[in-house]
Amino acid sequence: MDKFKRHLMTGVSYMIPFVVAGGILLSLGIILGEEGFFVEKLVNVGVWSLQLMVPAIAGFIAYSIADRPGLTVGFVGGVIARELGTGYIGGILIGFFAGWVVNKLKKIPIHKSFQIIKPIMIIPVLGVALTAVVMYLMAIPLTPAMTGLENWLVSLKGANLAILGFIIGAMMAFDMGGPVNKVALAFAYATLAEGIYEPMAAAWVGIMAPPIGLALATLIKPNRFSKSERANAIPAAFMGSLGISEGAIPYAVTTPFKVIPSIVIGTGIGAAISLVLGASSTIPAAIGIWALPLVNNPIRWLIGFIIGVAIIAVLVAFLRKESDIKKDQEETEFNLMG
Repeated sequence: MDKFKRHLMTGVSYMIPFVVAGGILLSLGIILGEEGFFVEKLVNVGVWSLQLMVPAIAGFIAYSIADRPGLTVGFVGGVIARELGTGYIGGILIGFFAGWVVNKLKKIPIHKSFQIIKPIMIIPVLGVALTAVVMYLMAIPLTPAMTGLENWLVSLKGANLAILGFIIGAMMAFDMGGPVNKVALAFAYATLAEGIYEPMAAAWVGIMAPPIGLALATLIKPNRFSKSERANAIPAAFMGSLGISEGAIPYAVTTPFKVIPSIVIGTGIGAAISLVLGASSTIPAAIGIWALPLVNNPIRWLIGFIIGVAIIAVLVAFLRKESDIKKDQEETEFNLMG
């Protein structure tokens, strides 16, 4: 499982710059909004960059597994996945297969006279051919499934859209950068690649509201937080504004059964409100609030975000007790003595 996560995160980390570049350029084109040569080309470049998402994640997952020989096979597999309509999920699956098959091909015994052409001809040709066959087979069930999911997401309105926003926001907040958070973020990336931008707006709330809400809670009821927690408020809020949710972790560690439900509820409600009001985002949440002007309907997104932050702050401030500080201090002293 650790290897799987490492390979997946390698693919995601290398893919993000394609998403950021494409999303920002596309957003700028949409904001300018006027027809013309420059705007048209700006939008085209943004779209083309976003279209590299699936090949990039497939290629770099394969690279993580099989090193440089995996890049070609993974990238071509990702292009096939994109063209067949299997989207982000297809790219991830074929990336893992490409890395696996390249590692197997490396072990094929070959005469020393042909060793020089093995990495530039034998592995790429056989690897791409086998990956293509597998991708076509995977596309048989996967393409209709992804098309159905896309159609369902596009059709969401009102209460259904609120439910989607709540689920994404709550998952993003639940473990603050952990596996559940990554699943929700991966889903938002997947829909982004298909031209569906609402889930990413919910992910924006999910990644930033918890640390900022917890920082605000220390101002509402400072006597219910330890000195170190109060000192951590500004760094946590700043991290949150940059799209780094891990700033919330110190508070969750101290009183998990009070903090985690609070941030899940507050973030979920905030994300739901943002989507119902019509917010959407063509760029990834990891950029942070500094890119807010590039969000579609930023004021409407901000309303949901502020409500989510306020709910988190109020819930945590009133659920926490002064006794929680003493307990935390006793545990710290015990650990130091140990």
